[in-house]
Amino acid sequence: MSRIALLGLSEELAQPLAQVLRAESHQVVRKVYVQDLQHGPAPDAVFISGDNQEFCGTIAQLRESQPGLPVVVVTRQPGTRHWLDALDAGAADYCGAPFERVQVRWIMQSVVRSDKRAAA
Repeated sequence: MSRIALLGLSEELAQPLAQVLRAESHQVVRKVYVQDLQHGPAPDAVFISGDNQEFCGTIAQLRESQPGLPVVVVTRQPGTRHWLDALDAGAADYCGAPFERVQVRWIMQSVVRSDKRAAA
Protein backbone atom coordinates (compact mmCIF):
# COMPACT_ATOMS: atom_id res chain seq x y z
CA MET A 1 0.00 0.00 0.00
CA SER A 2 1.32 3.44 -0.94
CA ARG A 3 0.55 6.94 0.32
CA ILE A 4 -0.65 9.05 -2.58
CA ALA A 5 -1.08 12.83 -2.59
CA LEU A 6 -3.51 14.44 -5.02
CA LEU A 7 -1.98 17.89 -5.40
CA GLY A 8 -4.23 20.70 -6.59
CA LEU A 9 -6.64 18.44 -8.50
CA SER A 10 -10.15 19.70 -9.12
CA GLU A 11 -12.98 17.83 -7.43
CA GLU A 12 -14.07 16.36 -10.78
CA LEU A 13 -10.63 14.74 -11.21
CA ALA A 14 -9.77 14.05 -7.57
CA GLN A 15 -12.95 12.22 -6.56
CA PRO A 16 -12.93 9.47 -9.23
CA LEU A 17 -9.14 9.07 -9.07
CA ALA A 18 -9.20 8.77 -5.26
CA GLN A 19 -11.97 6.18 -5.53
CA VAL A 20 -9.87 4.02 -7.88
CA LEU A 21 -6.70 4.46 -5.81
CA ARG A 22 -8.53 3.49 -2.61
CA ALA A 23 -10.05 0.46 -4.36
CA GLU A 24 -6.43 -0.56 -5.07
CA SER A 25 -5.67 -0.20 -1.31
CA HIS A 26 -3.69 3.04 -1.47
CA GLN A 27 -3.99 5.79 1.14
CA VAL A 28 -5.05 9.04 -0.50
CA VAL A 29 -4.74 12.61 0.78
CA ARG A 30 -5.62 15.82 -1.02
CA LYS A 31 -3.24 18.76 -0.86
CA VAL A 32 -3.54 22.21 -2.41
CA TYR A 33 0.05 23.50 -2.54
CA VAL A 34 3.48 21.90 -2.87
CA GLN A 35 4.32 23.24 0.61
CA ASP A 36 1.38 21.27 2.03
CA LEU A 37 3.28 18.05 1.32
CA GLN A 38 5.60 18.85 4.24
CA HIS A 39 2.72 18.34 6.69
CA GLY A 40 1.95 14.76 7.61
CA PRO A 41 3.57 11.56 6.37
CA ALA A 42 5.56 11.89 3.15
CA PRO A 43 3.72 10.58 0.09
CA ASP A 44 5.12 7.78 -2.07
CA ALA A 45 3.82 9.49 -5.21
CA VAL A 46 2.00 12.68 -6.20
CA PHE A 47 -0.70 13.14 -8.85
CA ILE A 48 -0.96 16.68 -10.29
CA SER A 49 -2.86 18.37 -13.11
CA GLY A 50 -3.06 21.64 -14.99
CA ASP A 51 -2.05 23.03 -18.33
CA ASN A 52 1.49 22.47 -19.62
CA GLN A 53 2.98 25.60 -18.07
CA GLU A 54 1.28 24.93 -14.74
CA PHE A 55 2.29 21.28 -14.38
CA CYS A 56 5.82 21.99 -15.61
CA GLY A 57 6.19 24.57 -12.82
CA THR A 58 4.77 22.20 -10.21
CA ILE A 59 7.08 19.39 -11.31
CA ALA A 60 10.07 21.76 -11.08
CA GLN A 61 9.05 22.75 -7.52
CA LEU A 62 8.66 19.10 -6.51
CA ARG A 63 12.02 18.16 -8.06
CA GLU A 64 13.66 20.95 -6.08
CA SER A 65 12.08 20.07 -2.73
CA GLN A 66 11.76 16.27 -3.10
CA PRO A 67 13.96 15.07 -6.01
CA GLY A 68 13.03 11.38 -5.87
CA LEU A 69 9.27 11.79 -5.49
CA PRO A 70 7.40 10.24 -8.45
CA VAL A 71 4.95 12.65 -10.10
CA VAL A 72 2.05 11.57 -12.31
CA VAL A 73 0.27 14.19 -14.43
CA VAL A 74 -3.52 13.79 -14.61
CA THR A 75 -5.76 15.26 -17.30
CA ARG A 76 -9.28 15.16 -18.68
CA GLN A 77 -8.01 15.78 -22.21
CA PRO A 78 -5.29 13.25 -22.95
CA GLY A 79 -3.12 13.97 -25.92
CA THR A 80 0.28 12.95 -27.20
CA ARG A 81 1.72 16.47 -27.01
CA HIS A 82 0.68 16.92 -23.35
CA TRP A 83 1.97 13.44 -22.50
CA LEU A 84 5.37 14.19 -24.05
CA ASP A 85 5.53 17.61 -22.35
CA ALA A 86 4.81 15.97 -18.99
CA LEU A 87 7.54 13.37 -19.45
CA ASP A 88 10.00 16.01 -20.70
CA ALA A 89 9.26 18.06 -17.55
CA GLY A 90 10.17 15.10 -15.36
CA ALA A 91 6.86 13.34 -14.72
CA ALA A 92 7.06 9.62 -14.02
CA ASP A 93 3.84 9.02 -15.99
CA TYR A 94 0.68 10.55 -17.42
CA CYS A 95 -2.90 9.47 -16.70
CA GLY A 96 -6.07 10.48 -18.54
CA ALA A 97 -9.62 10.35 -17.21
CA PRO A 98 -11.79 8.35 -17.01
CA PHE A 99 -9.66 6.33 -14.58
CA GLU A 100 -9.71 2.57 -14.88
CA ARG A 101 -8.40 0.29 -12.15
CA VAL A 102 -6.13 -1.58 -14.55
CA GLN A 103 -4.58 1.65 -15.81
CA VAL A 104 -4.05 3.06 -12.30
CA ARG A 105 -2.70 -0.28 -11.04
CA TRP A 106 -0.17 -0.39 -13.90
CA ILE A 107 0.92 3.20 -13.25
CA MET A 108 1.34 2.58 -9.52
CA GLN A 109 3.31 -0.63 -10.10
CA SER A 110 5.55 1.22 -12.55
CA VAL A 111 6.08 4.19 -10.22
CA VAL A 112 6.73 2.04 -7.14
CA ARG A 113 9.07 -0.25 -9.05
CA SER A 114 10.99 2.71 -10.48
CA ASP A 115 11.17 4.36 -7.07
CA LYS A 116 12.57 1.20 -5.46
CA ARG A 117 15.17 0.73 -8.22
CA ALA A 118 16.33 4.33 -7.79
CA ALA A 119 16.72 3.83 -4.03
CA ALA A 120 18.80 0.65 -4.47
